Amino acid sequence: MRSGLRTDDAAQNSRALCAGELHGIWVEKFCTRPWKARPVKWIDVAVIGASLAGAACARVLAQRGVDAAAFDRDPFPRDRVCGGFLSPGAVDLLDELGVLEDVRRAGARTIHSAIVHVPGGEIHIPFRRPGLGVSRRTLDALVAGDGFVQRGAVLAVHGRDGGFRIELDEGELFARIVIDASGKLGRFARRKTSPEFGVQFYEPGPYRDHMEFWFFQDGYGGAVSVENDVVNSCFLIRKDALPRYLNHPGCRVTGPVSYSPPHTHLIAIGDAAGMIDPFCGEGMRHALDTGRLAASVVAFGLRENWSYETMRRRYQAERFRRWAAKRALARTVRGLLRRPYWLAAALRSKPERVLEWMWG
Repeated sequence: MRSGLRTDDAAQNSRALCAGELHGIWVEKFCTRPWKARPVKWIDVAVIGASLAGAACARVLAQRGVDAAAFDRDPFPRDRVCGGFLSPGAVDLLDELGVLEDVRRAGARTIHSAIVHVPGGEIHIPFRRPGLGVSRRTLDALVAGDGFVQRGAVLAVHGRDGGFRIELDEGELFARIVIDASGKLGRFARRKTSPEFGVQFYEPGPYRDHMEFWFFQDGYGGAVSVENDVVNSCFLIRKDALPRYLNHPGCRVTGPVSYSPPHTHLIAIGDAAGMIDPFCGEGMRHALDTGRLAASVVAFGLRENWSYETMRRRYQAERFRRWAAKRALARTVRGLLRRPYWLAAALRSKPERVLEWMWG
């Protein structure tokens, strides 16, 4: 529905639009560029990307009565390169989001232990609490749910405390808040990348209640049972080794990866805020937790009329408090992964302690 604004009010209303004073209605966009006027819309929160972090964020915002939408260029359901393992902490977060039973009904597999193949043998590590194996194709669609996600590629974001203008592949919209969930390869931040790539494929296989890890010359990887009698295999390998894997049937590749928090003026969640090393098994927990945390901070900040910068700083401080120690551990683990004999010694001496460090 259009507002019926007169063209002689163009300048005044254009300024009001940029200042966020026409929130909540369809308006006619006027500007000096030679474009045809078209309708644009205001929403409270726009989330860039609807993978696990973005979908969880949009879901929590909607549950708290915030007018929010996550925009994704790809239709659901779709696959993502991912190890497919939900740690016990990630399982807890799915329960809090209200989707755990849906994930179980969709065929997620219960995982009770890990077998790590190291030089000189293998190490069996039982879990104190079970995790789950599930494909991202299934998981992301369930977390996204109905009505939280809109199809559309975000091309550019302009503005900040006065509101944001978001350019989409099919139009534009205005939002009070923008949250970056565009992933490790997102275009909305400067980041330092690592010359490593993720490689994933599915293979038929019987259900096993353990996951497995291997270390080899090109990198390392693991496998876990997921729904529909399928095994999800995922590896982190050097860039120069990629040609040896690309001919595998169904191979998917992503990269380069980026572990360091990015330089950005946006609230960044999930991998857009920096990856957790895949060996730690906490990538999906990090996505769910940061998505939920950002939603909580933004929902409260909107009620209290905080500036965007205040929300971003509050979110960053809490994310640092929750994840700084895990990121430090992940850096240590990355160093050990280059020296499998050292990692094997650590796992053999105190395997439960290693899991407690990673999943505590």
